[in-house]
Amino acid sequence: MEVFMGSEKFNMRVIVVVILFFNMFLVCSVSGIGVNWGTQCTHLLSPNTVVKMLKDNGIQKVKLFDADPNILDALKKSGIQVMVGIPNDMLYTLANSLPAAEKWVSKNVSAHVSSGGVDIRYRPIGVLCKHLAFCS
Repeated sequence: MEVFMGSEKFNMRVIVVVILFFNMFLVCSVSGIGVNWGTQCTHLLSPNTVVKMLKDNGIQKVKLFDADPNILDALKKSGIQVMVGIPNDMLYTLANSLPAAEKWVSKNVSAHVSSGGVDIRYRPIGVLCKHLAFCS
């Protein structure tokens, strides 16, 4: 009888491990490919050109580090999901002033989200930089 009970516990453990293993795949599934779109360089492409390149390459999501109105206009009706970042130098002001935060959201998010507008999904706070060489 004890041998059977021990075997039953072993089988139950195997079942639990298998269920957890398959759940891991469900949780970790990819819902689209995205890229970061930086604008601090010397030879910028036009926003319309970049949006065309993104669409031609099947990119479905993009993260902007700032709310550039020209880029947001180019992303209208593109079908690309957008994450608009709040620059680090604005964090203190926006965190300490509700009117300033409301004005920023109105100008940089609400103005671009409408029927057929930009598909803004997220607004990260600040730009995390872990390597000092890239932060200066």
